[in-house]
Amino acid sequence: MDYKKLAAAAAVGTGVSYLAYRAVSEDMMKRIFERRDHEIEIDQKYYDWISSSTAVQVKVNSFDGLKLNAYNIHNHDDNRYIIMVHGKGSNRIKLYPRAYEFDQLGYNILLIDQRSAGDSEGEHYSYGVKESQDLQIWINYLLSKYPDAKIALYGLSMGAATIMMATSYGLPENVKCLIEDSGFASLEEILAYSIKKEYKISFTHPVLKMLENKMSERYGMKLSDASPKTCLENNEIPILFVHGEDDEVIPFEHAKILYNHNKGIKKCYPIKVSKHSCANEDPHYFENLNAFLKEYL
Repeated sequence: MDYKKLAAAAAVGTGVSYLAYRAVSEDMMKRIFERRDHEIEIDQKYYDWISSSTAVQVKVNSFDGLKLNAYNIHNHDDNRYIIMVHGKGSNRIKLYPRAYEFDQLGYNILLIDQRSAGDSEGEHYSYGVKESQDLQIWINYLLSKYPDAKIALYGLSMGAATIMMATSYGLPENVKCLIEDSGFASLEEILAYSIKKEYKISFTHPVLKMLENKMSERYGMKLSDASPKTCLENNEIPILFVHGEDDEVIPFEHAKILYNHNKGIKKCYPIKVSKHSCANEDPHYFENLNAFLKEYL
């Protein structure tokens, strides 16, 4: 899709603008909501780590009949668990390097493939709306095996939205803390930002309205359904907000909004990086996350 041509068409006149807005909304529907499986490249040592660990593949059924996949990595005689949730267009493999570091720190790991990713079924993303319901199933799975488990939720990008939105369901007391890395405040806000940046359209309302109509028709959801900031207004589980100060995909402003909306105990860890969801490049990343986990897990 030629964004420049779409932008130029939007500036010509009302009739053409409507056609351009409609073309942009349809293009965004395909790019943003439809499943996209990308090959993920990581160092071989992380595959070797998984192979040599106690990793066991686990399958559960979602509330709407999808087969969901995860790997339970119980390498330590300990009741502390981190459920790790990846972002859009990714899967559990993206988190292998981070899971490895948490393993070295002595935590057990549940690495999940969100719906429409990896070895889980599904054909579209809902940006935390349905994924947060899936996460409850994974929490219940862990508690069925380890009733005394102390659980931390770790989410990256869209995975961060998943864990934040899950707080609105009244999570069990076993969930002791959350770490959200590079999450968005609301789907509407981040889509408006994307429309302005990628399509050079300053008046975003028509495109957002068309998007919402398509979302409602195809997926039965509204833009307002995916609003982590709203979910955090009643959250009392300690949460650490991690975000790159120069993130070009989800601006740092979203971390500020989320922080200000959160009701309970909260900490913020800003990092000097510009590439989205690459905060772990900071040499003190795991040191600081571990300090937070030690305090609350």
